[in-house]
Amino acid sequence: MKKTAWALLAAAMAMTAGCGQGGSAGGANANKETAAQPGQKVKIEFWYSQQTVIGDQLQKLVDGFNRSQSDIEVSGVNLADAGALSTKLQAALVAGNQPPLAMQATTQTGEYALAGALEDLHKYVAKSELEQIHEGLFGNALIGAQLAGIPYNRSTMVMYYNKNMLRKAGLSEDGPKTWDELRSFAAKLTDKSSGVYGFEMPMDVILFETSLLQQGGTMFSKDGKKVAFDSEAGKNVVQFYQQMAKDGIMKVPSGTGTASYTPMHNDFLSEKLAMMVSTSAVTATMLQSTKDKFELGTAMLPAGVQYGASTNGYNLCVLLKAPEEQKKAAVQFIKYLLQKDNAAQMSVGTGYIPNTKDAVASEQIKQLWEKQPQYRVAYEQLQYAKARPVMRGYTEIANKMQDEFKKALLDPSIAPEQAIKSMAGQVQQIIDMQK
Repeated sequence: MKKTAWALLAAAMAMTAGCGQGGSAGGANANKETAAQPGQKVKIEFWYSQQTVIGDQLQKLVDGFNRSQSDIEVSGVNLADAGALSTKLQAALVAGNQPPLAMQATTQTGEYALAGALEDLHKYVAKSELEQIHEGLFGNALIGAQLAGIPYNRSTMVMYYNKNMLRKAGLSEDGPKTWDELRSFAAKLTDKSSGVYGFEMPMDVILFETSLLQQGGTMFSKDGKKVAFDSEAGKNVVQFYQQMAKDGIMKVPSGTGTASYTPMHNDFLSEKLAMMVSTSAVTATMLQSTKDKFELGTAMLPAGVQYGASTNGYNLCVLLKAPEEQKKAAVQFIKYLLQKDNAAQMSVGTGYIPNTKDAVASEQIKQLWEKQPQYRVAYEQLQYAKARPVMRGYTEIANKMQDEFKKALLDPSIAPEQAIKSMAGQVQQIIDMQK
């Protein structure tokens, strides 16, 4: 049977256990050879996975840190894709030459923490420093009592819409506030004769998670051992979107997961789509791309029986078995990224939520939100944000759920109850295999 990503990660940690801070014997020797001598810089690699504008902003911060002091030199290694980073990191753990610092997606943080691969950052970061970070961002960074990562480049899913289209249809420029309004808006904005759809969303498990929250449901039992989305709330999620797709007022994009965002974005920018749900991390890109086409609107995700959202994005994680001097250097770099102006600049340049209270209070953010209020929505939505699932094997679970969810939306002959039952059965099987 093919090993899951969780199984591979657990095996990697088992192979490095008991071999000291360098991991395997070979890793330990390698770390000795690269250890800084007195008076020399501590050189560390920082692995991350960011594309286009976001990657450029992060590299500027890396360069700025290197210029700001003479004791540490950070080399940024951009893998561009979170999956590619995780694969490379698993191989590095096996070889015992893991980097001291890696940016990990929210659910990946949980998997690596549960496998014992991450340092508890409580020992390096003071309580007063942590209190500067918005409480709502610690979901998926605090894994039990362990501070497995520092929230960074965090976003929420938000509603983007073409204000020109809404005006023409006589609809509120504030966008839909409820699921009923979403359906009504989408129907009025759809023009089948010209191939324009009212609504589209990526086939990403995050959207199933947030939609379930909006229906008052939960994904799993508190101990993470049982599926809980096979409920009335779960059925309502499938039924709502399946009916919109069946009515032709919602387009289901090609691909699943990250691959489903680009075709949706292209539909929106070519004005073949009036409203879409996407990450707030693309706000800067959307504003730039729509500047000479139409006025861009943003809004919180519509409420079902309640509002619901999750914080997506990444954490800055320090690898447990890296040499101590490198771990300390990595933490110094993290603290640099959290400085008021630096945290504000990352938000201004991308659309990610300003992750510290100092950054929100900065003139950069105040001026940004006044000039372009589209950025503010993601921050305001934090009050409704919940942590994403923290459990072994969630990458495999997410892939399975995305496939099954999309299948149900494309095939109206699949009853919502049947779709949820099938999804739950397959996910429960994955959970049981992790025991």
